[in-house]
Amino acid sequence: MFKQKKLSLSIALLATLGVEAHAQGNGEVPRPSETDPALEEVVVRGVRGSLQSAQAIKMDAQQVVDSIVAEDIGKLPDNSVAEALQRVTGVQIARANGEASTVLVRGLPNVVTTLNGRNIFTTTGRGVSLSDIPADLLQRVDVKKSASSQDVEGGIAGVIDVHLRRPFDFDDGFTIAGGLREVYSEQAESTDPVGSVTMNNNWSSGGSDFGAMFSMSYQDRGYMDQVNFVTAPFATEITNPNTNEPPNPGEPTLIPNVIGSYFRYGDRNRTSYNGAFQWSPNDNSEYYAEFFHVGYEQDSQLNFWVPIPSWGGQLGYVTEYKPGTNVAQEYVRDDSPGTITSNQAFVNSSDTTQVAFGGEWNFDRLTVRSDLAYTASEADSEGFILDLAFFAPRITYDFSKNGTGASDIIIENADGTAYDLSDPSQYLLNQFFDQRSRQEGEEISWKTDSRYVFDQGVMTSVDFGIRLSQRNAFNQSADTGGLPGDPDNPVFLTDFPGLEDMTPSGFLDDVVDLNTTQWLTPNREYLLAHRSEIRAAMGYDPLPGGPEYIPELFFDNDEDNYAAYVKGNYETELGGMPLDGQFGARLVRLDSTLRGTSAIQQGGETVFQSVDSENSTTKILPSASARLSLREDLYLRGALSETITRPGFADLNPSTAYFQPTPTQPDFGTGSGGNPELESVESSNLDVSLEWYFGDASSLSAGLFYRDIDGYIQLYASEELRDNVPYEVTRPQNTGSGSLEGVELAYTQFFDNLPGFWSGFGIQANATFMDGETESPPDADGNTEMQNLANVSDESYNLILLYEKYDFSARLAYNWRSDYYLSFNEAGDQPGSSVVVTETDSLDLALNYHWNENLSFLLEATNLTDSVYSDYFGGGGGNDEYLYPRDTFARERTYSLGMRFRY
Repeated sequence: MFKQKKLSLSIALLATLGVEAHAQGNGEVPRPSETDPALEEVVVRGVRGSLQSAQAIKMDAQQVVDSIVAEDIGKLPDNSVAEALQRVTGVQIARANGEASTVLVRGLPNVVTTLNGRNIFTTTGRGVSLSDIPADLLQRVDVKKSASSQDVEGGIAGVIDVHLRRPFDFDDGFTIAGGLREVYSEQAESTDPVGSVTMNNNWSSGGSDFGAMFSMSYQDRGYMDQVNFVTAPFATEITNPNTNEPPNPGEPTLIPNVIGSYFRYGDRNRTSYNGAFQWSPNDNSEYYAEFFHVGYEQDSQLNFWVPIPSWGGQLGYVTEYKPGTNVAQEYVRDDSPGTITSNQAFVNSSDTTQVAFGGEWNFDRLTVRSDLAYTASEADSEGFILDLAFFAPRITYDFSKNGTGASDIIIENADGTAYDLSDPSQYLLNQFFDQRSRQEGEEISWKTDSRYVFDQGVMTSVDFGIRLSQRNAFNQSADTGGLPGDPDNPVFLTDFPGLEDMTPSGFLDDVVDLNTTQWLTPNREYLLAHRSEIRAAMGYDPLPGGPEYIPELFFDNDEDNYAAYVKGNYETELGGMPLDGQFGARLVRLDSTLRGTSAIQQGGETVFQSVDSENSTTKILPSASARLSLREDLYLRGALSETITRPGFADLNPSTAYFQPTPTQPDFGTGSGGNPELESVESSNLDVSLEWYFGDASSLSAGLFYRDIDGYIQLYASEELRDNVPYEVTRPQNTGSGSLEGVELAYTQFFDNLPGFWSGFGIQANATFMDGETESPPDADGNTEMQNLANVSDESYNLILLYEKYDFSARLAYNWRSDYYLSFNEAGDQPGSSVVVTETDSLDLALNYHWNENLSFLLEATNLTDSVYSDYFGGGGGNDEYLYPRDTFARERTYSLGMRFRY
């Protein structure tokens, strides 16, 4: 009923205004807050001033919006947009490679990312990696949680609009500002520079105003993650007579196939540029040109340590079970089972550039804005993985060391003495993986937005506009899968002098006491320099240019987007109380062409066929909002909307890449593929909030939200046969109908009424409570079930203690989220068939001392609690975390010391 009512409203509105229903895209007309010169400039200095500006944006917005505003040029106490957003109500992040990575709004990753109101993306993705945008360049970030017809469609979770600075945001004359700090990463034991500089000049000549700005940011970072893992347990029939009798006779014994550990570390740098030129020849017109570029480079390696209890079959015996269960706790192999050590060496790089030109013209009651933008992004990756293997006489496997969930082993010689892990003559070159890929993305877009202001009546103005864009996404990849050495012609580590290396030491020392905290591994630089010789020695073509691209991983997609929107803005009274808001609709059309390669079975052989398909879709996306001023400082806000999220380009790829069984996955092969039948995710949305602004930078708010979601896309694994070999293949699939509902609470206050020193204290606190579920895709028998939405934590909160007084400011920020489902249909015979992430937290500190109006000093730290990420298999019982552990992940902790200047 909700959808039908909104659809009828939008059709009637569009028919009245004569808008043709065949477009898709975005046109953005400023909110009332953006037309206020005081907010448009946003030159804010100090924590309190930053919060005041963010509060003003939230108050004046017609949508449900939360913002982060930089205290000053280059002064946001986070490295990237992704890290800054974790403080926003309802936003969660995931961490990997020593930094914030995925950004979730209310648990959903389906977010549109825009830069100064324009769509921006990384290669073949729908959005940009917000870790790539440095916080030093920010003016502000708006998280729009409810949709408006002028917003770029595509995000059922919302829109994250990143605003960089423009010349007219600065005072007249010349300004130079920036900063430099050194960041120490504790696990990597690396000290690296982070710096930025912004130069701006505004001047007048011949009755015209001019402004030119250039910013640059450089971030270099060494990082290290330490991860211990256990794979899903399988039901095993043990015939070894030494095995202990299980507690539950007649039930199968559950034993993981593989356990292990790895160091993930490397060096990463980002160089970002932002430039803009503005020209205002008179009071009625303004023109601009601007560009943004970020270059990313990363050299990394993963040093694996992989004892394999199932090498050659489950031939050992259980010496201890987890109490009251048939889940193995300790398992022994005394028949020389295999263990792998590995180096996965990677080189990654990407470049993303956006260039835009536009202007604004005022004609009495009509304001017109136009913007032409070109975005290009490309990424290259290459990697070489070499597995070494040794065969110790006896290994005891502990699947949960001291109940921590971390796995461990004891390696012994036949006489019970310790096995020498550092002896290179014991190591064979077991198998290798050779990989490379290339992704490209390109878009040209043009939009025109207009506002016509009425001089009387309830309708104050009407906004309307169009957006046209052409988008291309291209991918080609090569991955050999695991290619084993020839057992009749073994190659030893000693055959390649210089290949031997040792990992860093002290693996998980602060988390659990393990027997093996350092091991022998191939050397990264040697691997990448001698990959051809290693291939040849193991019996394969050298391929100095790298492996051939796999047809199944190729896609080249084009999309033509057209959009037209109209939005009416109104002001009236309800019961003597001011009421304002907006209502409108967006017509979107997508014409897409999908080109790829499909692999089919014919006569027992695999045959490749080209795929070239086209399709068109048209949608009407209505939206409406209202804000009732119960008092001058108390607002009741509501919003209704429909939104869509299109599948990712890789998700639509019709092909599947299959990889043969390997020693680390001996029972079946693996595979991953896309699904060209995926439909867009659709959502009907309701947001209601009550907001009390009881002082400068002081507010209390409560919000309710509901999302009626249809066709949410999640990854599912299932077994497929290819050439009579079983493969566990993961593909994206549309789920059935589902919903996400929740409550958001937020409180901010500075305690100005306290005496003296104490009046500098302030607090920010916010919490989000959510519940999300969706109907699973039908199984082989056509049955479905209700499942939790992936990535949705039932509870999350931020608690931030602030202080600003006497030239000193501080922020102590604690972030916490409850457990959540990560993925579904994982391998294994444990109940639940899911991966569940346990609760996670983080404590960060930022201290600033203002030496004078031009210079300040800073001290910052992240992850002070040294919190550990963990997850487990199951989800079907309260004891699953103990019975079926998966990952134990020690995250990086950092300390920064630096200075900022402004002249």
